[in-house]
Amino acid sequence: MKINEIIKRLNHKFPEYIQETYDNTGVQILFDDEILSGIYICLDADINTVKDAVKKKCNLIISHHPLIFRPVKKIISSESRSEIVIEMISTKISLYSMHTNFDRIMYKALSNHLGYEDCIPLIKAEDVDNIATGFGSFVVLENNKRFSEVLSSTRERLNLDYLIYSGDEDRLIRSIALINGSGGGSIEKIIGIHNPDCIITGDVGYHHVKYAIDSGAAVIDAGHYGTEYIFKKLLAESAGDVLYDEKVPIVISDVEKNPFKVYK
Repeated sequence: MKINEIIKRLNHKFPEYIQETYDNTGVQILFDDEILSGIYICLDADINTVKDAVKKKCNLIISHHPLIFRPVKKIISSESRSEIVIEMISTKISLYSMHTNFDRIMYKALSNHLGYEDCIPLIKAEDVDNIATGFGSFVVLENNKRFSEVLSSTRERLNLDYLIYSGDEDRLIRSIALINGSGGGSIEKIIGIHNPDCIITGDVGYHHVKYAIDSGAAVIDAGHYGTEYIFKKLLAESAGDVLYDEKVPIVISDVEKNPFKVYK
């Protein structure tokens, strides 16, 4: 199978045209006539993941985050982003990113991973082929839970060393809004639509959490990495689905780590 063929199949399943206007989902670097030797799955194509892909003999990287968001105006070997591009071109590695198009269709991913199965899109988008899409999910629990229980189960299921949160640990939670990645910037919008008791997301800023406190919502910031590294398994499964009977190795990166640490 040529690399271009699997990209066409993925684009059919997760159409690039449904990405957000700011995004650059899709082909980043393409050697379209190359025969696919292996697929490497990661959140980010950085120098470590690219070199690991070469080591694992994978000539297609599928990343969640695009390496190239804006036009590249120059390539300088000593610049970090340029170094990645040069490494990929010199080793003939193709890069395909599935970002907000993937988020839209897999809106339940974070919710399901945390054990909340019955959910609706948090921020609704237009249906795609009669399939509901959106960003994040909204859950109403059958029974109230203490916020401390929600905190504990979130950290355990995401396998994180820490969580940042605001809110009274003893308060009761009935409704939860969940949105992966940089959902912190959407807190005001989320509260305006659903007025949830609790919001679980990443990249929460000071003014975001102040608004949530003033609105009576508890907030859990599990981090951008913490709420999205689970997408690697889903990306791998999606690539496997479109391979059909083709025997192509799929490698999920294990060299990526949460970039944040806590100094105690």
